[in-house]
Amino acid sequence: MKKFAVALLALTVAVFLAAPAMAEFSPYGSVRLGTFWKTHEPAAPGADTDSDLVMPFGNYSRFGGKFKTGDISGHVELGLKGAEDGNAVYQRLLYGKWDMGGGTTLLVGQDYCPYTHISAQVSPGFYDLENYFIGYGCLWNGRQPQIRLDTAGGLYAGLIRPQVPGKNAAGLQKGPSGATAGGDLDVTMPKICVGYKIKGEGMMLNVGIGYNTYKYKEGTFSESVTSQIIYLNGKMALGPADLKFSVHTGQNVGDFGISGRETAAVARVDAGGELENSTCMGYYVQAAFKVDPATITVGYGSTKSENDNWGTDADTQSSYFVNAKIPIAKTFFVVPEYSIYDGGDKYDGGEDDDYSYMGVLLQMNF
Repeated sequence: MKKFAVALLALTVAVFLAAPAMAEFSPYGSVRLGTFWKTHEPAAPGADTDSDLVMPFGNYSRFGGKFKTGDISGHVELGLKGAEDGNAVYQRLLYGKWDMGGGTTLLVGQDYCPYTHISAQVSPGFYDLENYFIGYGCLWNGRQPQIRLDTAGGLYAGLIRPQVPGKNAAGLQKGPSGATAGGDLDVTMPKICVGYKIKGEGMMLNVGIGYNTYKYKEGTFSESVTSQIIYLNGKMALGPADLKFSVHTGQNVGDFGISGRETAAVARVDAGGELENSTCMGYYVQAAFKVDPATITVGYGSTKSENDNWGTDADTQSSYFVNAKIPIAKTFFVVPEYSIYDGGDKYDGGEDDDYSYMGVLLQMNF
């Protein structure tokens, strides 16, 4: 695998070097490293608080390029992981886009999903570095293979790779939570996302819906697991502050593929073989203030899910942060930050662990 990754990187470099003779080409790269003091406060009675220094390498550090030939443009981006992740190379973005005229484009390949709207949070959380409120109000489904039409008027529609359960360690097909593995999985349609972007002077609003479904059969159990989201993302300039926010509600958003959600965010089969859906919601809001030369940002995010099969209590979690983006050179900046991840209340009536991070992200773009 390591040899394959090196070969893939070498091939990509060769293509980039040859590209100027074939098309317009713009290469770029970015490296990111964090140094944080991590404090873990266990919810278990009598458990000791533990603090450690962590120094994560941003395994989303990247090398990529953008191409253009006539009315076809392309984008390829490789992620570069550090030593703790085997120095692996992986595909982040790879898509082509056809300019159909009049501002309408057709995208084919792997790209961010239309509901992605990250925050400015940089400390580790669900991910090793730069958590972006993922799992705390930010809808994050990774970068997915898709076919997407974007119109000049702001309307967009995407057919995205469907989200389905994988297989267990024994190689048996899994179903929804609580179902017996080894059944038959049927997928008849892609994940669908339709929305509308409104852009104006100093503002942007993005409203949309997403839908995903699959059917699972094992023994006497035969049910379709349906998940959907309704979201509103936005940003606007309000005098001295730049406001950014995201709010969503939905059903079984964990089954939809949203990362880092609380346990009860998925449908669950009870002992009687009945499937119960989860009701989910979440949001985050942040405000950024320019204090030349730095930009100071504060933010808060929260999620909640409820499902009778997961217990009688709501499953919640929240996070908040304050940071400052400070330029050191033209494409080099540091971001000191203090973040808290509140595990909140668990579906079984207990509480989850809390974490806090204090440290700095260093980023160089080239």
